[in-house]
Amino acid sequence: MKFLAVSPEAGEWTQPSPLAGAVNYLTRAYARSGTEILTCSPFYPAFFGNLSDYTLVYKGVEKLRNLPFEVWRGKDPLHSYIRFDEYFGRSDVYGTDVPYADNHLRFSFLVSAALAYCEAIHFDPNGIWGHDWGGALAGPIAKNTYKEAFGALPFFFTVHNITYDFHVPESEIEKIGLPRKDFNMDGYEFWGKVSILKTGIFYATKVLLPSPGYREALLGSSALSGGLSGFLNRNKDKLKGIQFGLNYSFWDFNYEAKRPIGEAKKAARAALESELGISFGGNCVIYCNLEEESSRTAETLATIIADVMKLNAFVIIGTKENSEAWNYYRSIAERNPSRMKVVPVGTNEILRGRLAGSDILFAANLREPSASLVLKALAAGTVPLTGKDVGCANLLSDYCGNVSLANAMLVDDAAAPDQMLRRLKDAADIYATAPAFWAEIVNNAYLFRYEWDRTIAQYLLTFGEA
Repeated sequence: MKFLAVSPEAGEWTQPSPLAGAVNYLTRAYARSGTEILTCSPFYPAFFGNLSDYTLVYKGVEKLRNLPFEVWRGKDPLHSYIRFDEYFGRSDVYGTDVPYADNHLRFSFLVSAALAYCEAIHFDPNGIWGHDWGGALAGPIAKNTYKEAFGALPFFFTVHNITYDFHVPESEIEKIGLPRKDFNMDGYEFWGKVSILKTGIFYATKVLLPSPGYREALLGSSALSGGLSGFLNRNKDKLKGIQFGLNYSFWDFNYEAKRPIGEAKKAARAALESELGISFGGNCVIYCNLEEESSRTAETLATIIADVMKLNAFVIIGTKENSEAWNYYRSIAERNPSRMKVVPVGTNEILRGRLAGSDILFAANLREPSASLVLKALAAGTVPLTGKDVGCANLLSDYCGNVSLANAMLVDDAAAPDQMLRRLKDAADIYATAPAFWAEIVNNAYLFRYEWDRTIAQYLLTFGEA
């Protein structure tokens, strides 16, 4: 089995972005499955560290606009990089505050060069995979510009986050390899322009989303789908939610020590107390991470915070300094120093430590496509309190009085403050009055595993079905 994957972000970045990290994990999992995978992404000098680690392996001319390109390789043989410094030698991937006006030219070139390279080295894939809008044009360009070599191949399109798209004037259609006949509402047209994201979905054999819950949320929420609700529902048979995995060698705080989870959690709690310079006493520790994809979690918590302060609990809020949430919750923490601490969002290492030292993750209104924060909490033996509609919730077991399988506290509507408060009270009560029960729920949470290999197994099954 062979696949060509095209992504706007991937490979040996000094600090991988979330998209690059996910594509890298998928690529490695493909290789572990015995699949021959060629992942092509741009060569970004600004993100690659020591450029002497990279070697030129091929020079060619792509067919879409007849531009020259180079292919470079680093130490990781699974990744090939398309180099064209006029497009990719910039300080940012897409543009810092305002998107680069030629993004459609840049990433259609990436796709065309990847296909040209694939053809030149006689890499004959069974299918083509595109990642996010930057890889969306792989489907139509393969079926048109490179139809002799790749026109009959299935195109699989992974949408990591539906909110990211790029819109192009109608006058640019031919420049990016699209057939004009499909420029309509049911095709790739969006309010008089070309939607690159719609293009990928329209030409895809299957559209893969980062979790089953994210698929359901997109089909049910016009606000979440960025104006594509009708289009997505018309194409819902193409859409499939496959849970993204987690790198447990990093996120499992007990991965190397392999101590009993109760003992490991006690040590992590003490380390977190030391880091924050406070004592939690006998209180249950609740962690709430307020970043962009936490959606309206801050508002939900604000509605019930007075009641939360009455529980036998200590609340830690991680958020961006000097943000609205930072200023609001800092004012509460200053009045309740024995009940709350507000800290800046830090590195992944810091987040791992905070989760490990906490007992409950408060994740209301979570809109992260893969719900990886919930998986990270489980890997820390921290019980997630979230909604039944969150991305990975179908994999979780809600505590309903029986602890034999329970590893989470779930509510019907995580946007409903009363439901979140009720379950939070339940959790704090179990923690205080039934420590043996709580220890079992923690153990169940910690034993939960969803590796990237499971993701790829589902990807390959989907390919077989298609």
